[in-house]
Amino acid sequence: MIKKTYTYNTKLKLVIALFALVLTMQHSYAQTFCTQDGKDQYTGVKDGYRYELWNQNAKGTACMTIGDGALFSGEWSGIENYLARRGLKYNETQEHQDIGLFYSSYNCNYNPTPGSGGNSYLSIYGWTVDPLIEFYIVEDWRNWIPSMAAGAVSKGTIDVNGSIYDIYENTRVNQPSIKGNTTFQQYFSIRRDVRNSGTISITEHFDMWESLGMDLGKMYEVSFVVEGYKSNGNFEFTELDVFLSDTILPVKELPIKNTNISIYQNTNSGNIAIELDETISNATIRIYDEAGRIVFTEENTNESKLDVSGLKNGIYILNVKSNKLDYKTKL
Repeated sequence: MIKKTYTYNTKLKLVIALFALVLTMQHSYAQTFCTQDGKDQYTGVKDGYRYELWNQNAKGTACMTIGDGALFSGEWSGIENYLARRGLKYNETQEHQDIGLFYSSYNCNYNPTPGSGGNSYLSIYGWTVDPLIEFYIVEDWRNWIPSMAAGAVSKGTIDVNGSIYDIYENTRVNQPSIKGNTTFQQYFSIRRDVRNSGTISITEHFDMWESLGMDLGKMYEVSFVVEGYKSNGNFEFTELDVFLSDTILPVKELPIKNTNISIYQNTNSGNIAIELDETISNATIRIYDEAGRIVFTEENTNESKLDVSGLKNGIYILNVKSNKLDYKTKL
């Protein structure tokens, strides 16, 4: 048997190495990208969410940091056109009705500082193909909105999530797109009462657009975007999810596949019972209304009965979240 003896220096080196490893692990969950000459775009997938940073012609300073889950942050200055986005990517074979009901919940520290003639958006963003459509659901903006564009056509309004959104359509001629420089249509829903947090019923906008003759094609992307044009600014999402629900409650019993959670609804009493697997502890349960307001909260629970009999008829989002679970469904 060989006895190993560690000197003080050896121990010190070991401690330093372990400390360096801990620092590396701490920072391994966030990645920062900045554009540079010859590199004006970064794309990838992390934690199941696609991300993209695009800075037209790599002008000025443009950075994006990818966090856990769907979270991201960024900053820009002296740019021509800046887009930082994160969300769900699809293979251009299905329309939105074939995929499910799209929602987003978010909270963003949004700090644009437009210069002369510059602007910025905080939006749901995406593309379809066949037809090629670029779409926005604008939650907040600075200095300029697409309704001001020459040629923008007012199509109507939609009243959802606590505000009226004005709907516009515009044509872009020989401009950058996911298919190169080409001509395509843009669809916009622009929120009148701007905000930086809440829940967005994305599919309701899709359905309204199509009812107005603004047809969507096969899905390429549904993301959250921060965009800047000839402006400066920074942002940080402290909460963000872009998610799907293909199940509408109430039902007598709803086992949730692969989530270690079961939901049971008693339609007579107006109660919902939630049972969590023993591997899940200290869960937070929230119910959001259409405007993104929290109407029910329970913290640090393993089992709960929710009395929803006092809620008015409408659409609600149930969120059950713990360190091992983040499940959302429509009520």
